[in-house]
Amino acid sequence: MKIGLQAWGSEGDIRPFIALAAGLTAVGHDVTLVVTDNAGRDYSGLAQRYGYKLKSLPSPNIPNQVESAKIWQSIIDVGNPIKQAEMIMTYGFDPVMENMYLAAKELCTENDLVVGHFFVFPLRVAAEKAKVPMVTINIVHNCLPSRLICPPGLPDFGKLFYPLGWKLVSTMINRIFLPRVNKLRSREGLIPNTDVMNQTWAAEKLNLIAVSRFICDRPDDWDVRHQVCGFLNPPHEDRKEELPAGLEEFIASGDSPVYFTFGSMMQSDLTLINKTLSIWQDSLNILGCRAILQVPWDDLSVFRTNKSVFMVNRSPYSYVFPRCAAIVHHGGAGTTQSCLLAGKPSVVVAHMADQTFWGTELKRLGVAGDTLQRKSLSAQKLAKQISLVLNNSAMPEKANIIGKKMAQENGVKNAIQLIERIFIGGVHIPDESDHRSGVKPTAIPI
Repeated sequence: MKIGLQAWGSEGDIRPFIALAAGLTAVGHDVTLVVTDNAGRDYSGLAQRYGYKLKSLPSPNIPNQVESAKIWQSIIDVGNPIKQAEMIMTYGFDPVMENMYLAAKELCTENDLVVGHFFVFPLRVAAEKAKVPMVTINIVHNCLPSRLICPPGLPDFGKLFYPLGWKLVSTMINRIFLPRVNKLRSREGLIPNTDVMNQTWAAEKLNLIAVSRFICDRPDDWDVRHQVCGFLNPPHEDRKEELPAGLEEFIASGDSPVYFTFGSMMQSDLTLINKTLSIWQDSLNILGCRAILQVPWDDLSVFRTNKSVFMVNRSPYSYVFPRCAAIVHHGGAGTTQSCLLAGKPSVVVAHMADQTFWGTELKRLGVAGDTLQRKSLSAQKLAKQISLVLNNSAMPEKANIIGKKMAQENGVKNAIQLIERIFIGGVHIPDESDHRSGVKPTAIPI
């Protein structure tokens, strides 16, 4: 089967598609992945390793490094999740939308099935226009309304408030996204959407939620097309990535270190990096523990550290995380699940709304304390949360249990089985008439 995938966003948005592309290729499908990375990362090496075709689609109006850092910092400083979403669309999505649509039309012409990031509505329009079946991938489970899940961007006041909260969130999301979606749909002669979350962000037959089932217990009020497949983690060949020189020796030379990373939330701007590093290092001075600090800067010699700190610009999480005491991170979907898979507790410093949700989920699972906010972060607050995690024996135990369960869960295999059963095997997906007849939406056995 010829399958085209399209992803947009940060590395955490794109790596699930790399994992799925690799898996689909391994079982014999002809796969093309189109990537728009908002930081211009190069994924060609992974495409060559796993054997799928890669098309990188950069934005035609990428700002220079200084301007990009200022824009990103302003998004973080805003704090309000709705305003953040509008700014991300304005600066990160709108400039490349037309190019993404052209690429989407080409994918639909060349493939039997397309799979897209739930944000990438140009692919949804192209697929509908070309009458090509589509699968969406959702990397977080709080963008699908449910009476059992707290709506995104809102404080959790309890389940009694969820229905009202979903109405409020739906109104705000529609206000941001519907004008963009329907402008393209109308231009292509398609009927306008009326609800983003249930129409634009979820395909008609299959919407994969790329979250471990040990995190997301599928709500019974979800439509049957919403299926939790598990974490879409790239193959373990990632462990073959070369470790930074000296890291192996550092890890082995003392107590398990604390790993610090803000992932794609850290811009390659020396001034902003130093601001974050100052907080990290001051918190370490308070704690007196060993640490690995990850920053997006090639020349690490410009940073002053002591022998209890090791600096990297990248490292293979699947190899390094299991050897750490705890992970301080931003609460991105990929990093969060990588921490759990490694069986390690977290300290979450959220930069955006979905990250606050992930922090809340980790606290619910008993593997993290309170979620901190980057906008108001201080060394004292960070040190306090790290200390709470390091001195809580229950958190590592719970994280270890979840990690062992997740290690037995193959999200990529589950996703492929669902795709093949529905689009090759012809498994019937109940529609609204079935629901009225008493067919209960449930998980499809895989």
